[in-house]
Amino acid sequence: MKIYERLAAELATAIREGRFPSGFALPPIREFARQRGIGHSTAARVYGDLRLQGLVTGEVGRGTFVRERPRELGPLSAEVRYTAKARLAEGITPQNLRTALKAVSALPNVERLTAQISPLGNLVLRRALSHYLAAQGLDVVPSRIFATNGGLAAMRLAILSAGLARGQRVAVDAATYPGLKLVASQLGLELEPLPFDLNGPIPSHLEELLSKKRVSAIHTIPTAHLPLGWVMPIQRRREIVELARAHDVTLFEDVTYNHLVSGAPPALCDLAPERTWAIGSLSGLLGDGLRFGYVVAPQPQGGGLEKTALSWGLAAPPLICELIRLWLEGGIVRSIQVAQTDHAELVWDHISKSGLQGLSPSAAGWCLWLPVGRGYRCEEIASELRSEGIDAVSSEPFTIAPQKPNALAVRLRSIAPEDMEKGIHLILRVCA
Repeated sequence: MKIYERLAAELATAIREGRFPSGFALPPIREFARQRGIGHSTAARVYGDLRLQGLVTGEVGRGTFVRERPRELGPLSAEVRYTAKARLAEGITPQNLRTALKAVSALPNVERLTAQISPLGNLVLRRALSHYLAAQGLDVVPSRIFATNGGLAAMRLAILSAGLARGQRVAVDAATYPGLKLVASQLGLELEPLPFDLNGPIPSHLEELLSKKRVSAIHTIPTAHLPLGWVMPIQRRREIVELARAHDVTLFEDVTYNHLVSGAPPALCDLAPERTWAIGSLSGLLGDGLRFGYVVAPQPQGGGLEKTALSWGLAAPPLICELIRLWLEGGIVRSIQVAQTDHAELVWDHISKSGLQGLSPSAAGWCLWLPVGRGYRCEEIASELRSEGIDAVSSEPFTIAPQKPNALAVRLRSIAPEDMEKGIHLILRVCA
């Protein structure tokens, strides 16, 4: 074993055996290097290995701590938290599902759903998706739309089809959707974190990065950002598009939760259709078990996308595609969108009236980003909120930089309207 591997294994054993309890502060990297008689870079690799194992967490300005151990989460247990019922305030109902399954079973040629004839969705489904996106202000022809087996599959398909290869760099918001980190790691991409303010990634920092390093693409979530909850103003969107054109880089835009914000500015794929891949998912809208995503390509694509989808296992299952088509054409998806938009607006109305918004930069969507004051640890506060039935996690899953900010993300989508006032005041009491 290499020195850093041996030391990381030694510390990992101590943590797992409980000799270093939850919240225990490891020595600063320089001090650890001095104690063990190793170089600073070797010590940094030891700590990095422990972070990859999920045993420690680094907090900016505070140090490296042993992570909280899993424990019973009270009324919001781990099993319940990740069911559609716990995570969705509004979604596909049992009656919606029964009706759609009956309609599918009555099809005269139902056996066609057992064959993968169109791995990226047939023309009828693409037309339905085109109408769906048009209602959100995205004017795209069906030949540019491709269905996939979920949102992560859509992300992989877009990245691979855009020609990105292992070792290439993607500029991304310093805190972003955890799925992007997973896909980038699997594809061997390097993520370059972009500093942000209340309006999104800061253009001057993006310009500096594009000038200094060879960056192949930019990924961002302009509307209802997850987890930071911004709605990027039109001028900021135009500045990002201008920089992408000036440096000839690809744009990836996540549009999954655009429906949660009424009257948002135009999407990047409208402002720069020649270089933007829009990525979305209906799983987050209807229910996580209904794996369905979609990609809007810059222009109609040839058979290369189908080959990529089949070889990577990204193809959309025909049965799920048929259910989605029925719900799109029958207005079910639209009615759920409206209910979810109303829910999000009600959440932010309560947050504004409670004074909680003064503690957070977030303003829209289903996630509340809460910086934690000095002397407090975000993991401890998240654990306390979870024990009270509030779906909260530390900033670590969302963070691109090695050192995570001392903040937590409260996922608001599971709070029912009748519990909203109580839940928000509980968050305020714990976090204020």
